[in-house]
Amino acid sequence: MIISPLAEVPEALEILAHWLYNEWHEFDGRSKELIEVQLAGNLNRDVVPITFVAQSDAQLLGTISVDVSDLPPFDYLSPWVASLYVVPTARGAGIGHALVRHAQQFATSLGFSPIYLWTAGSTRLYECCGWVAFERSTYNSKPITLMRFSNEPRNA
Repeated sequence: MIISPLAEVPEALEILAHWLYNEWHEFDGRSKELIEVQLAGNLNRDVVPITFVAQSDAQLLGTISVDVSDLPPFDYLSPWVASLYVVPTARGAGIGHALVRHAQQFATSLGFSPIYLWTAGSTRLYECCGWVAFERSTYNSKPITLMRFSNEPRNA
């Protein structure tokens, strides 16, 4: 499996938009067209915002982004790891973990720390990658957990 910037496989943009729309449209209300515009803005190789794709033998397996902002009430926090998605047939194989680690390493290599994310689902994967929950909130009236990752040593 390789993880590369979407800018290296721009033909995957429409597929990713389809995945993200199907996964989160009911949650965030974004149209597929808006998602495509947002992904097009992430066609970078070495700066934020950026989207990464995981693939094996040219088969797309998953995606993750590092964005400047991802949650309007918390725009003062930046950057955000966002839009983690792994195709259902590839889940449980460590791809999500690898994508999260890749995004963390990318962001911290640029000097960002801490970095943030929010999830409406389980926090277990992120906790296994060193993320810590710091607040519970709501997004479109649905409960979410805000998390942060810091490459700074934690106090005991």
